[in-house]
Formats: sequence, C-alpha cells, structure tokens
Amino acid sequence: MNIKDINKNPTPIIPINASLAKHKGEVLFPDKLAKANETLAAVGLPKAKMKKGA
Repeated sequence: MNIKDINKNPTPIIPINASLAKHKGEVLFPDKLAKANETLAAVGLPKAKMKKGA
C-alpha cells in the first residue's frame, strides 16, 4: 500500500478501540485546554496561505 492509496482510503488503517467512546465529549486535561485557549486568545491562529490555482 502506497501513500496515495492510504490517502484515498476513508477508513483508518489503525482500528480505534470502541471502549474509548466513553470519553467522547469529556475534557481529559482541563488545565492544558485552558492554557491552550489562553495562548490562542493572546497569539491567534496563523493566516492560511492559499494555493495558486485553487
């Protein structure tokens, strides 16, 4: 399997364990999330570069 085949495949190659579903929507690291949000508020996101011809 080459890179192009991997990118075209809609399903992940590595199976995701179904038991992780119990954590969906749960914030596992609230202190890190708060720090990341604080940093994003201060710095912001970088500007997206547009590809030529797109």
